[in-house]
Amino acid sequence: MADNKIHSDFIVNRAKDNPFVSGGLRVYREYRDLGIGEATGGKVHAHIIRTTKPCPEGGSGLHYHDVDFQMVMVMKGTSTVWFEGHGDVTFEEGDCWIQPPGIKHNVLYYSDDYQVLEITLPQDYETVQVEE
Repeated sequence: MADNKIHSDFIVNRAKDNPFVSGGLRVYREYRDLGIGEATGGKVHAHIIRTTKPCPEGGSGLHYHDVDFQMVMVMKGTSTVWFEGHGDVTFEEGDCWIQPPGIKHNVLYYSDDYQVLEITLPQDYETVQVEE
């Protein structure tokens, strides 16, 4: 039987030592990496994302992520996201969703205090903007 366990190192990631930084996928967001990628040799990624500017007109643009797994949990605020095959879905604090690999979506709205926890497999993946 194959060993499909994800092996990891022990880590402690303290907020005071690991601030939010800009320079991630979206210029209107900041990211706080939780160190999971390093601990798992890049097999799993987890970060907290918070907004720094209002949602762009028209949203994030239609796109998808080339991942094996993606889960998002709203820690603060609200958002509305359009998902291929599901339409507009509104999320509130405490809500969580799993995006199947390659599902097209567009973040249409988020509140000023919007903050999410995102977990992906693997750590590094491609985001593909789709022309509408």
